[in-house]
Amino acid sequence: MHLSKRSAIIVAASLSLAACGADVLVTAERSDLDESATTAVPFEPNPGSGSTIDPTDPTDPTASTDPSTPPPASTDPEPSTTPAPTTPRVIDASAINFGPAKPPQPYDDFLLATITDLDVWWSELYPEIYGEPWTPLQGDVYAAYPDRPDDLPGCGSPRTRYRDVQEFVAFYCGMGDFIVYDDGSDGLLADLADNFGAGTIGIVLAHEFGHAIQQRSGVLDRQLPTVTSEQQADCFAGAWAARAARGEGGLTFSDADVRSGLIAMLEVRDPVGIDQFTPGGHGSGFDRVGAFQVGFRAGPQRCSELISDPLPLMPNQFNDSTDFANEGNAPFGYGESELLGFLVPDLNLFWGVDAAITGFTPLTLVPVQTIADVECADLEPGFDNGVALCPSTDTVYLNEPVALDLYGQATFGDFSIGYLIGTAWAEDVQSALGSGLDGEARQLANDCLTGAWVRTVIPVDFRLPEPRDPDRTAVVSPGDLDEAVRTAILIGDLGADDDVLGSPFEKIDAFRRGVIGGLDACAV
Repeated sequence: MHLSKRSAIIVAASLSLAACGADVLVTAERSDLDESATTAVPFEPNPGSGSTIDPTDPTDPTASTDPSTPPPASTDPEPSTTPAPTTPRVIDASAINFGPAKPPQPYDDFLLATITDLDVWWSELYPEIYGEPWTPLQGDVYAAYPDRPDDLPGCGSPRTRYRDVQEFVAFYCGMGDFIVYDDGSDGLLADLADNFGAGTIGIVLAHEFGHAIQQRSGVLDRQLPTVTSEQQADCFAGAWAARAARGEGGLTFSDADVRSGLIAMLEVRDPVGIDQFTPGGHGSGFDRVGAFQVGFRAGPQRCSELISDPLPLMPNQFNDSTDFANEGNAPFGYGESELLGFLVPDLNLFWGVDAAITGFTPLTLVPVQTIADVECADLEPGFDNGVALCPSTDTVYLNEPVALDLYGQATFGDFSIGYLIGTAWAEDVQSALGSGLDGEARQLANDCLTGAWVRTVIPVDFRLPEPRDPDRTAVVSPGDLDEAVRTAILIGDLGADDDVLGSPFEKIDAFRRGVIGGLDACAV
């Protein structure tokens, strides 16, 4: 989050990123897109919550309305306590070229199952969607590891070296119609599998398989920006994850595996500050999660339409030199140029002036150290997560130790706090509007309303439908929306039957709906 300045010096496009997938015949996931990926702090949600994902939610513009479609699984944020995804009834043992003397990985059978299922699935879907026969991969799916003695095929070069695969994590090559993934024990994929389950690697392979679909459908021949084809591949991966969540094909994803898919999208996002339209750009975490969710909710047919009807992309470049120097994080504090010193006035101005909510009274933020410091007889839930509204006194209490902990973690940052206090303001707005929602539905409406506020602090000329109020000074920085997504995953419901706050999937979906569609997209 950033405090805007009228005389800001815009950072020139001097940042550089090694090309990833610049050749239209090569598409890949980079291992260095997020420097925190291999050291990410595991998500540790507060216990005692849970919910299901409803694909027929009428407030979701991408929701499936087909009553014959089984509802996808909810997202359970504890992958370490859930069994690995089950494997299909029939597995093609030759689906992956493991090479001679491969060190075994605990997820080898699952990946064989994944590739088997992807081939079966696309052999059925491709003719339906594209009106022509499915052609299986002409090359292999190769496991790359440091001591592999035989050469991997090259993509524009005589051979592929293991260090090349490490850089890209996984890639599809249209020249030979093959896929290579990093099978090394120290690579990002192994790390993701260790932390979040084997489903993360399955989703990466489903993404690369999506590029094989693009090769057959002619998408890779169209010289499109890399981010456009990557968005569609993320969508295809989400559609396949929904198939697994429904238990089709014999390979079943748990709630935790679906949640891990969201995390996987975050871990391979573009670095903050990079223009996603740079050759090799894949998009922010917010954008990648969104494409995954559209595939999960709406299915592969919608994914096939993304080339001509793409999803909107959020800006990912720094706003000015100060934003660049702070890496997109405003200083923590309550002064005029500090995070909470400009967020609170902006929230009050938006809801009281710009949105002109009748009955809304500006709120005051009060930082406290413990619940014992709170003076409120009707405190709303949420204090343990960082903030809670006291309706009777128009006060939002900030649990400062929790806020500082989130702010200091590299994978969260300043807008984890912005998202949380945004939901407290949204709760007050619902009361002012006389909303009849309660329980999970009310919490998800808060997520959507928070997104609607965020929409108005996305940099000028990107999404704002009209000139912004000159008194509104807050501006979203690159990475802020990703931090909000991470926070939604952190606090989302644990179990499928605990419809309290909404599952991570639902919370992100509601937040995105507000960001993209504004207040009109929020059913309150």
